[in-house]
Amino acid sequence: MKRRNFLFLLASCFLAVLCFIFQSLHIASAADEVDVIVNKSNTIGELTLANAQKVFKGEKSTWPNGRRVTIFMLAPGQPERAVILHEIYKMSDAEYSKFFLEATFSGQVTAPPKEASSAAQIKQMVADNPGGIGYIRKSDIDDSVKIVLAFP
Repeated sequence: MKRRNFLFLLASCFLAVLCFIFQSLHIASAADEVDVIVNKSNTIGELTLANAQKVFKGEKSTWPNGRRVTIFMLAPGQPERAVILHEIYKMSDAEYSKFFLEATFSGQVTAPPKEASSAAQIKQMVADNPGGIGYIRKSDIDDSVKIVLAFP
């Protein structure tokens, strides 16, 4: 009986490690394909990772041209969202939700990011909003938006 429990525990640990490795590989491969985008009329040329973190966390609420920043995020479960949460927010989805709930309640941000159901919707929302910022795969980029941060 003890041997069976030991083998079950060993197998469970092995599966957990495999899941972690798979998730890490998935995030890394998706990171090769995700770019942060803004409206074409935005005067910003490019963003550093540190500035992107400030914008996405609501610490910076206006662009240099005075326009209000509007953040667009894909809905939970999208691989591009996982990249942004990992690379920019350094948070899990649960931590992200808690962060914006607390920030909105305390007045640190006026509103949480707006959610979109697809990359096409984010691209359209950013293109239609002069203060918009979002992210999509490189393969979804066209001349309706401007890339300001590319993940290698």
